[in-house]
Amino acid sequence: MITIAYNVYSFVGYVHRPEWERGKVGGKGSVDGAREIGKTLQGYGADIVTTSESHDEAAVTALAEAMGFEYMYFESPGLWPGGLVTRYKILESENCPLGKKRRSELFTRHWGRAVLKGADGEPLIVHSVHTFAGWADVRYWEVKQILEGVKHDVATGHSVIVQGDLNHTPYGPEYNLWLEAGLVDTFVQMHGDTDEGKTLLRPQPRVRLDYILAAGPVVDDLVEARPLYENDFRLYEDRPDFVALSDHLPQLAKFEK
Repeated sequence: MITIAYNVYSFVGYVHRPEWERGKVGGKGSVDGAREIGKTLQGYGADIVTTSESHDEAAVTALAEAMGFEYMYFESPGLWPGGLVTRYKILESENCPLGKKRRSELFTRHWGRAVLKGADGEPLIVHSVHTFAGWADVRYWEVKQILEGVKHDVATGHSVIVQGDLNHTPYGPEYNLWLEAGLVDTFVQMHGDTDEGKTLLRPQPRVRLDYILAAGPVVDDLVEARPLYENDFRLYEDRPDFVALSDHLPQLAKFEK
């Protein structure tokens, strides 16, 4: 199983210039950009892709169609919806599964939960997460709320994956909350170094903000974890007008089952 977390920058492509100008993938809009991303990710054998900054449902639909996958769209009260596309059957899903009223200052990006029928026929629980980019105290409370649901999922004994643009480095207090809850940072599990695996392009990778965290039986099956700093995902110093697919790199994790 291969899962990929990707902040898709509204599917419009990214070129780094001093004025931080957005590029357009082939001069096209978000639906065409979503199709291009879908075709590219197919080459990696992805089974699950979660997206942050997904623009609108039409673009997520186009991504799913390009990959021949089912999809879920997680609406946002702000401008940063999420998506989940997968070759697996979606058994259930919920947007912002708090179990109580959302506080207005929390989850202005997205948080969605889906239960999939995994390749082995067992439930696989996936949380697609994009936490707040500004004040750390808001982000901290978002992580605390998410973990209330995640801990319940872990207690079921099923495999659980939490992935997305978490908007924090491995050195902030939010990062430790995930680990204290029993989640494994798949990149660190494979490479043993929290300072590598940077995912934000400015124009070269700096800062690790995108993660795939795992708990349950799936952890023992982990065989690979890395950001995709290659092909159309990255920028090139000798090609200043090259349009990358996003301003983030996708984060990939591979499990042998």
